[in-house]
Amino acid sequence: MSLLRSYYYKLPPGLRLLGRKIYFFPIDLYEGITGKRSKNAPKKGDIYVGSSDFIAHGIRQAKVLQKYIDLKSTDHVLDVGCGIGRTAVSLTDVLKNGTYDGFDAVEKGIAWCNKHIHARHPHFRFKFTPIHNDLYNSFSMKAENFTFPYEDSSFDKAFLFSVFTHMQIGEIRRYLNEICRVLNSEGLCLATFFLYDDSKNEGGSMHFPHIYDGYKLMDDKVTAANIAVSIPLLQEMATDAGLQVQKIKGGYWRNDVSKEDADEFQDIVVLKKI
Repeated sequence: MSLLRSYYYKLPPGLRLLGRKIYFFPIDLYEGITGKRSKNAPKKGDIYVGSSDFIAHGIRQAKVLQKYIDLKSTDHVLDVGCGIGRTAVSLTDVLKNGTYDGFDAVEKGIAWCNKHIHARHPHFRFKFTPIHNDLYNSFSMKAENFTFPYEDSSFDKAFLFSVFTHMQIGEIRRYLNEICRVLNSEGLCLATFFLYDDSKNEGGSMHFPHIYDGYKLMDDKVTAANIAVSIPLLQEMATDAGLQVQKIKGGYWRNDVSKEDADEFQDIVVLKKI
């Protein structure tokens, strides 16, 4: 799998998306003919984030949000990097009296969300933000200069699943600052990371051979492919942004964490606005 992943990362962004569509075409054709695809799920070839079951994973993420940041039906929620709506679909059963806003840098994901989620749930809103990410696109807008398109103190909760694992350090710093800005005074954020501690001999199913000051990269040619961040650097960045790390829960990518004892593959981090 790691070899396939390395070849995948060598492709230009457009070919990565096309490659997934071609790879999953037989399954998508079969599910379309037989009617076995859920009405709440996109075609597998259109899902550009992760390879797990779309509906089941979304439900699991909704439960994680309820468990770790006490997501309530009345909350105003921001989904940073909402993708093609995997979490949003499941949250339509949770946020009955609240609101949901999500944005993403892949336009086809936002188009699908507007057509299949916003059309049925108008309080779920999606925005396309053409931000550069060398894993998905070649846009010129830089994430380290990006301002979230929302007013100060607009949200009770924010979350990012597998977003900070595909961003450079300067971009992560900027997003943490923006998260702090748009959260209200009691706001909470849940984000997933690949984390490590140099004082411990840690290992896992993901490998980050390119070592820098406070972080490691899986592929130094595709800097957004996957990044692991040291816990001290995470704590420093959070504090600088006006946030406090309240909890870290290890994911089952780690050798010392079993799938049964984890809630996510990546490490879960809970941040609270100071």
